[in-house]
Amino acid sequence: MRLTAPQAAQICHGAIHHFGANTKVWLFGSRVDDHQRGGDIDLYIETGIADAAAVVDARLCFLRALHLALGEQKIDLVLRRSGSSIDLPIYHAAKAHGARLL
Repeated sequence: MRLTAPQAAQICHGAIHHFGANTKVWLFGSRVDDHQRGGDIDLYIETGIADAAAVVDARLCFLRALHLALGEQKIDLVLRRSGSSIDLPIYHAAKAHGARLL
């Protein structure tokens, strides 16, 4: 996994702060592969927040906090909110091939 321990800790801390204590986080994509170089930070987050507007607010605040903590890096965020009936293939791929951070 190509995240430093402090970077992973910042991601986890921010996820809990903005999405709640029951939040689950996976790193997926090229950053999971130690043999690759570069690449953006791809995160998949499952949140207990059910309200769509609250999830959007949490997403924006989380990304702003991450950019302040990690510097200007490209961060892709895939969110799945509690109670959603939408079940996208990216959700399963991120969990199957990603590294669980939280």
